[in-house]
Amino acid sequence: MSRRALCTVILSVLGHGLFLHFGAPRAREVPRTIASPATSPLASAAEALARSERTREARRKLVEAARIDRRNGRLALGRFLLEANRIDAEEAGEELDVAEALTRYEDRLARLREALREGEPVSLAVPWVFEDIKYYGQPGGRMADALLDGGGSCEQVAQLVVASVFDAGRPAEVALRFYGKPMADGVTHLAPIAIRGKEEHDLMAGTPAAKGGSRLAPDELVEVYARVHGLAPPIAAAASGGGGDAGKEAAPADSAEPSNAAPSRSSLAAGFPPNADVYPGSLPLYAVRAVKQPGEVGDVLEDPSFAAEGARNCAYFLRMASLSPPTIDVEQGVALEPFPTPRPQRLEREALLLRVAQDLANSRQADEADRLMSLACLTALGEVAGTDFTLAGERRLAHSAVATSKQAREAGEKALAAIRWSSEDGARIAKRIEVEYAGRSWVLLFLKGGGDVVLDLTLRAPRESWGRVNALGALVLFPDTRARAIEATATLSPRDQVDVMHEVFHAHDHLRPWATNFDLEPPPNASPSVLRFVRAYRVFRGVAFRLWEGQREAGETLAALRKEARAAGLDATWEAAMIDYHARNVLGLYAQRPAGFEVVAALVEATRGNPDPSLDPLRKQLAYIEAEGRLDARTLADAFRMR
Repeated sequence: MSRRALCTVILSVLGHGLFLHFGAPRAREVPRTIASPATSPLASAAEALARSERTREARRKLVEAARIDRRNGRLALGRFLLEANRIDAEEAGEELDVAEALTRYEDRLARLREALREGEPVSLAVPWVFEDIKYYGQPGGRMADALLDGGGSCEQVAQLVVASVFDAGRPAEVALRFYGKPMADGVTHLAPIAIRGKEEHDLMAGTPAAKGGSRLAPDELVEVYARVHGLAPPIAAAASGGGGDAGKEAAPADSAEPSNAAPSRSSLAAGFPPNADVYPGSLPLYAVRAVKQPGEVGDVLEDPSFAAEGARNCAYFLRMASLSPPTIDVEQGVALEPFPTPRPQRLEREALLLRVAQDLANSRQADEADRLMSLACLTALGEVAGTDFTLAGERRLAHSAVATSKQAREAGEKALAAIRWSSEDGARIAKRIEVEYAGRSWVLLFLKGGGDVVLDLTLRAPRESWGRVNALGALVLFPDTRARAIEATATLSPRDQVDVMHEVFHAHDHLRPWATNFDLEPPPNASPSVLRFVRAYRVFRGVAFRLWEGQREAGETLAALRKEARAAGLDATWEAAMIDYHARNVLGLYAQRPAGFEVVAALVEATRGNPDPSLDPLRKQLAYIEAEGRLDARTLADAFRMR
């Protein structure tokens, strides 16, 4: 730029500045109004009242227009429900992108019309069109939100499905069925039903429709909506609470049922015809597919006894690794716990277990042992599910799972502290946990004070109790009980101690590639017996790794065992226990292989090199297999009976 041009620009800027400061016409300043505390509530109340009047009038006009369209056969049910959603959202002061919801609805409707034109029955066309819609076991909700969120409750999904089929021109082939009495989990149910002749098919369950309930034609949703909002006479003794999954009854005072499951979500349940029929079974908290193909196995538990059994087996799903999870050191002083991205099937399983554990904890038929174990399960599982649902982007369910965990922990610790174990009732509870929850009592470790209870129950259990080893393994894994658990385990025979080590070793084997086995560290201020156990475990870890992970030859593994046992200062009895462990497992593995007999020679050589009498039964077994000249399932079974 030339010097002359630059001077021109500078003068122009200065001139405009002087004009704006001195010569420009000025708007009259309006004094600011400061809202006072005395007037703000009045203004807010006035705005709420005006909004209520606007929505009441809009709702009245909507229902009147829908009634006329219904009489004339012109009702667009999907648009009616979406506009009703918009009005409800405005009344609640909530934002709702109805335009986007309508776009998505029209897209689904077009796909459904195409499928129906190709001759597909409703029972097959609907699952195809809505295959990506998820189920969320939270009360009530608007159909528009199900379209925007990609899933919803029974009420939301049922409205979406029947409205689509109705608008696709098949109104006689679909209906709603409302089960007005709460299920065991305290909720009612609304199901979309496909009708073909005299057959009724539940589109959400993928099975024939359950009997009972009140059946409604799709366009009756107009009057249902009108009744809920005072635009039609109410039905006597109408169902209360949220529809679909709503209608929750008050939970017991110490219930583990989450109390924050969207209680303010809108619902049409009060407008459905009342009935005393209950939907059989219990619905999950989450399902990847809300609408299922005929015959597709769902997560609705039709038999309450199966639900109770699922809750009792919660420990098998949790895994002991949650007691001492692996960590990755990302920098000095900072360690993170790795989590694999959960698969949809895992999320469904977690949601199902949460529901059935809640059912058992809240059941009036459950005894103290069932209730205590259910609360411990919910405490642990709620935290795990909270993380998994967060990783999957399901934040509402994650929040609900964490809230469930917190509430269950409080109730569980209160129940645990109230038990007098020295009393007759305490002895009865302990006996039931020992017998009915063998191998699963370690779940109590997630409750404060549970460590003392599990350790005491484990030490009192008979030696032949198969759950004893599982419980001791969990107690060794858990940092808070590790030292005491190892002290208790050290009183057992080396063979039994090795069985406990096996449980510890495999605690992390499902977390590949982060961890293939558990690295046991001694607790602070460990006693000589604890240090001796940890030292023996490190030798055992080498044996187990070569057996399970490295799949090394038996001779190589046994040679390394002998060398490492001596280096660790282990005596012949300890070495014999590990030889016996290796033999039991490697014989079982090689019995399935054509050339399995080759491991027998290496085992015979190892037993000859260790004269400890604890190996005498193994020597007899190996001698029998040698005499038979082959290793297979029959010779192995016969040999093991020779102990």
